[in-house]
Amino acid sequence: MSSVALAVTPFAESAKSVVEAMLRALEDRSPEWTVSAHASMALGAGARDQALAGERIVSLPSIAVTLAIDAPTWARRHLEPKLARLVDHGPAATPASVVELLSSLTGDAHCVAIIGSRGCVAYRGPMSSRPLFYAIGADRSLLVASQIRGIRAARSTEVSVPGLAPFLVPQLCDPTGTAWSGVRRLPPGHALILLDGALETRQVAQIDPLDAGSAARDELVAEFRRRLLRSIERCSDPPDGVLLSGGIDSSSLACAYAAVRNGASRAYALTYDQELAPCDERRFVDDVERATGMSVSRLPGNRLLPLVAGFPEGDEPEPWAYAARNWGLLRHIADDPVQATATALAGEGGDELLLGQVFSVADRFARGDGRGATREIRTFPDPEGTDRVAQGLLRGDYDRMGARVMRALGEIPPWLTRSYVAEAGIVDRLAAGYPQLGAPGHMAVNYSRGLLAEMGAAGRVQCGGWWEDMGRKVGIKITYPFLDPDLAALVWALPPELLRNDGVEKVVLREALSDLLPVSVAQRRDKAEALALMHAGLGRAIEKIRAVAHDGPLADHRVIDPEKLLSAIDRYQAGDHSLAPALWATVAVDRWLKYQSGEAEGPLV
Repeated sequence: MSSVALAVTPFAESAKSVVEAMLRALEDRSPEWTVSAHASMALGAGARDQALAGERIVSLPSIAVTLAIDAPTWARRHLEPKLARLVDHGPAATPASVVELLSSLTGDAHCVAIIGSRGCVAYRGPMSSRPLFYAIGADRSLLVASQIRGIRAARSTEVSVPGLAPFLVPQLCDPTGTAWSGVRRLPPGHALILLDGALETRQVAQIDPLDAGSAARDELVAEFRRRLLRSIERCSDPPDGVLLSGGIDSSSLACAYAAVRNGASRAYALTYDQELAPCDERRFVDDVERATGMSVSRLPGNRLLPLVAGFPEGDEPEPWAYAARNWGLLRHIADDPVQATATALAGEGGDELLLGQVFSVADRFARGDGRGATREIRTFPDPEGTDRVAQGLLRGDYDRMGARVMRALGEIPPWLTRSYVAEAGIVDRLAAGYPQLGAPGHMAVNYSRGLLAEMGAAGRVQCGGWWEDMGRKVGIKITYPFLDPDLAALVWALPPELLRNDGVEKVVLREALSDLLPVSVAQRRDKAEALALMHAGLGRAIEKIRAVAHDGPLADHRVIDPEKLLSAIDRYQAGDHSLAPALWATVAVDRWLKYQSGEAEGPLV
């Protein structure tokens, strides 16, 4: 993947130069680019070299269409026959026909298209974890770019203080807004369509569950394996490697990858010792290394703590508290003397796709499997509490607006001022943003679809903080096999017992790879406790948090109440660790604002 840009300007001579300026701002991720201009419209594509950038531009002069396509190789190949049919239907394409064409790109795709002299289209695939941004000018101009800095290179814009809300409230996300005034996001599966001066944004693509019909359990498991292995092949681009934590998702990818690649390869792991025992997964990493024959390059992570170790600031505040460890590992991979890894496969997306949790219990009740649901409830740490939650789900309590508002009120950090909460509309945005679970029977699927629909949203951490843009800055493309559209279509058709059964999550994954996974991984039921990293970092940097209350842009803008923040810090130090994510978020936003104003210089040391 690379970068795309599109400009529609009032003056024909400026469109090309605007796109060039936008792509120039993205040269840290795509140093070479190609531009195609048509009257008052221009588009371009950037990549790691000129040849690849040129391949991203598709010109169809017979139907007056030019496209810049940023998508995996398999997806572009899937599009080729459809492009040929569009040309055959000539003599001129319409925005509707181009949108229909692009909606078949269901993977991690971005595309911009110019259609004659009448209009253009920007499209983001329904399984794209990467955001796509646009801005509309008062002069009827339109800018589209893979990253916000591309738009900012062509148009002056200021930080939106209300737009910071998703980065200050960990449970809030905004699928369409950004931290910059006038810059918007295009949600997954949506198209931005400009025709004869009229602009609209609408959903044009989604992933629907397969009709599994009467397929037997072993058939579903075998099909899951086939699709996962195919997804790994799609995501591989040698020289590549796997990000290996030791958890079930990354370990499964490593083992399946070794089988697909038919031999040993390279994996990269962050490791922790007993000083951070809840994060110590070394024995699982060791077992995967032995099972696959992979060479694992390890980076000790004890010192890569939130607010202690550094990472580069991005176009928006960093919502991922563990960005420093990710940045450390990416630099470790880039400096690897053994292999010049260009692509890293990440296991993120597995939780969003495969976790059944209490939703699968409610689904079993709804499908008539009361005995199985009751048995499953007993496997949770708090069976009585789980049963209350499941019954609430069956009654539809969690979709009712009153319950959503009450939940929202409890999730707003108490140090945000009332005026800011009201100005930013935080309560309503939180209440409206929770996933809609719908009727019992498909709640696990609806919850999964809701989470994946938030990919790339403002304030939302997706893909475990392995931001594609961050990887590009060190020359590494990060891919996510669990975010494959064909795999998702199958998973969303599975019965709930293949998601969770007998207290075991991700049942279908474990069964599908039972011959490849080490026993220790296949039988593992726990996860590393990442919050231990946050507490270690916040504990060492508590004075940095206090400094935000004493002096800083959030206090200056009356976003926070300094006394309430100091009180919360005291409660955190006294043992109320539930405040940790919001404390991190407050410091991250304050630091980002200082960076934007030139008060802070680069990463923490």
